[in-house]
Amino acid sequence: MLEDNSEKRSAVRLDYREPIILETLEVGAIHKARMLNFSKTGLYFESNFYLIPGAEIYVGISNSPYASAPGVYECYRSTIQWRKFLEDSAFDYGYGVELTGQVSRDKRGDSKAESRSHSRKSCSIPTLIQGTQRKVRGLIKNASCGGVFIRCSEALTIGQRVFLTIPLRKKRKIVTRAGEIVWADPNGVGIKFDEETPATSLPAA
Repeated sequence: MLEDNSEKRSAVRLDYREPIILETLEVGAIHKARMLNFSKTGLYFESNFYLIPGAEIYVGISNSPYASAPGVYECYRSTIQWRKFLEDSAFDYGYGVELTGQVSRDKRGDSKAESRSHSRKSCSIPTLIQGTQRKVRGLIKNASCGGVFIRCSEALTIGQRVFLTIPLRKKRKIVTRAGEIVWADPNGVGIKFDEETPATSLPAA
């Protein structure tokens, strides 16, 4: 349950635990999450999927308390309002989400039916790019649901499969994401995340 009303919500949220489906607008990736509370205007969920505040996603709910009938699948276009690291959860991140409108989509979603492009959000997150033969340190400078731009000084090959590691210092572990280098220049590389890669946790060094 959320501890305050920092988002100045107009509707009271109900404690409501339910598995949900997240779908990114940019690449149509499907990820599972756990909803903990819900209202007609927003919800709180936990997930291992790393999202940037301001990112737009679809949230699919199979058993909504606001549905017209039991078992009706509802899908909402939503905006991430905030993110926090979790200490005492099976998931790494908690998110506050504003629901911006209900849409008609099947349970798995048809990402081609909607525009996937939206601006990336600036950030500054240290990461390690692990390829097949070497490791390169870099700094994530902007990110979206589908990928990141990483500033690094070493040249990397377009098309190369890589893993990114992001340290969660409070939890003393590392979240790993897989992806592909889709462009590179002297300033760094652009990496597109795999569509359905669960984040894994490794012990922090």
